[in-house]
Amino acid sequence: MDPRPMEVRREDALRPSPYLGYDRHSIAMHCMSRGAFEIAEAQLRRIVWLNPYEPQFKHDLAWCLYKQGRYAEARELAEKALEQRPDDDGFRKTLDLIVRHLDVGGAAGDRSAH
Repeated sequence: MDPRPMEVRREDALRPSPYLGYDRHSIAMHCMSRGAFEIAEAQLRRIVWLNPYEPQFKHDLAWCLYKQGRYAEARELAEKALEQRPDDDGFRKTLDLIVRHLDVGGAAGDRSAH
């Protein structure tokens, strides 16, 4: 028998689904508001895996990575979110901010490059 909790097995069986991830998203956003970026990142990565259809989840993961100084990873996700929702000014502003940090610091400014 699978030792994982029932809710995890259920999510895995139902994915990908546009209905999954919203409960975990609330937890992730709370964690980010408290500065618990690593915990938020783990939740957001799971959310994006469960529901790749919701660009907000990719955007929020990009923001979480940005807050951790992982600009290259953040840029990739911000670009994917913007591809899914090209008219979203907030997504565009986030991507512009990430790109500015990459332009100023380059790979040396990206803490994930170490």
